[in-house]
Amino acid sequence: MKKLLLLFVLSVAFISRSQVILQYDNMETFSPVYSTAGWWTPAVTAGWYTNASVSPSTSAMIYGSGTGTSAVEQDWYSLPNVTLNPANQYQLKFRLASYTFSNSTATTRGNDVGDYVSVQVSTNGGVTYINELRITGNSNATWPYTSTGSIFHTANGVFTNSAVPTGDVYQSPAGATTTGPSTIYLNLPLGISQVAIDILCRVNSAGEEWWLDNIELWDITPISLPIELISFEGVNKGASNFLYWSTASEYNNNYFTLERSLDGEQWRVIGSIAGAINSTHELFYTYSDTEFERGAINYYRLSQTDLDGKSESFDIISINNITLTSKLLKTINLAGQEVGEGYKGFVIEIYEDGKIIKKLR
Repeated sequence: MKKLLLLFVLSVAFISRSQVILQYDNMETFSPVYSTAGWWTPAVTAGWYTNASVSPSTSAMIYGSGTGTSAVEQDWYSLPNVTLNPANQYQLKFRLASYTFSNSTATTRGNDVGDYVSVQVSTNGGVTYINELRITGNSNATWPYTSTGSIFHTANGVFTNSAVPTGDVYQSPAGATTTGPSTIYLNLPLGISQVAIDILCRVNSAGEEWWLDNIELWDITPISLPIELISFEGVNKGASNFLYWSTASEYNNNYFTLERSLDGEQWRVIGSIAGAINSTHELFYTYSDTEFERGAINYYRLSQTDLDGKSESFDIISINNITLTSKLLKTINLAGQEVGEGYKGFVIEIYEDGKIIKKLR
């Protein structure tokens, strides 16, 4: 019985993809709510172990104990049926590794072509399943979760057996970075109203292991977000902190808001600038802040507000005004006459940033 968490992550682009996890089995937590998740028919050699993992500290694992000529040892890791929106697009993602913790000295250790992981998809409530993708071993192959290899496949209702690992897939020395397929992606086509997924893991010899972690079902439907921000930067120019930003595109963008802070927590609105509403080409914006705090670090936050009132904030930037020095423009006496360095008496110094200092010489 495994816990399937609900997480929500939004991307930051004008035409981008939402990333909403519908189901997430991280292998660390159990819950009776999703009692159908986990190993389908608990096998003696299948369970959850802590020898290796992607997120601390547990992975699902099945290991072989036979000699290669013994009966097949296999089990299904099952995710329960989920109701989907046929107008949306979804993606299954999980992490896969091949280790030899159960028997690191066996001559049969490591997965062969006859050892495989099959991703089986049902779109009718778990009544029937189709083998969409099979990942096999390759001559006693092993690879860790840190492997750089990935497999991408789009479910099309036809069995695919083309994911034999290639390149440096052997873990030698132990822990070495390899190109074994550690991240598996299976895209589900539009029009699916429900899905259940089984991951069939098969081994049959001592030291052969399949490891699974972080099984995720994502909604990757294209969405429209207000703006695509290219940059937001700032620089001091004497009497002003000059702020500038650019957008690649805008959609229903009503206006921008600029805020200033001295600690990054308490914010004060310093100005607003009208947006373009809709735009598909690069636009540039500027703002001059002449009331910034001298002798301090000034933090700035940019946000935008849609026509419907929804808003979004972007990364915070800072301008270091601690060591700010301003150029002296002129010195005048109390009568307003400009005087030189040799003048004795009360004078007023006027600086480029607008600062005024009165002193007695």
